[in-house]
Amino acid sequence: MTTLAQQIGESTHCSPLLRKARRLGLADLTFALCLATARGAHHYASVFPPTPDDPGLAIFSDEELVVLLLLGEHPFEPFAIRCAAPLVSLCDLPRLARLAKQERTTRPLAHIARAGCAHDPDQTGRWRTLLHLLDHPPVVSAGRLPHWSRFVSHTGVTRHGPPRTDWLHARP
Repeated sequence: MTTLAQQIGESTHCSPLLRKARRLGLADLTFALCLATARGAHHYASVFPPTPDDPGLAIFSDEELVVLLLLGEHPFEPFAIRCAAPLVSLCDLPRLARLAKQERTTRPLAHIARAGCAHDPDQTGRWRTLLHLLDHPPVVSAGRLPHWSRFVSHTGVTRHGPPRTDWLHARP
């Protein structure tokens, strides 16, 4: 099975965060995805039902959860990247960027941030700040990570107006 690191052409990193997650029983990617829906990535709750076994923010922060979802050691699972995207709205950006650098997840996180810059007009400044804090890592080749359209909700024509594209933000 291809890992996320292999998918984007990087070597696998021996992650201290993954060791912490294993100690807490969070290392299983499916459990992490269920925790992400419990913490606010509600758009994906039909696929990954929210878990009631959240260890709490004091034990495992939202920043750690975002980075855990983006770790290169995991098998490549586009839903992990898609679930990480809305959770960024809950994160302290300097802390998230520092942890992403330590855990070598800057490229997938920057992929999300670049999509946010282009398609989340209400938060463009926040996404630019994140890219700056990540030191603008190299772009991942097209087609290797989920398309920007996977981080948004597209409405159809409604009685309230024309179609809209809304960035998916976490709802705590």
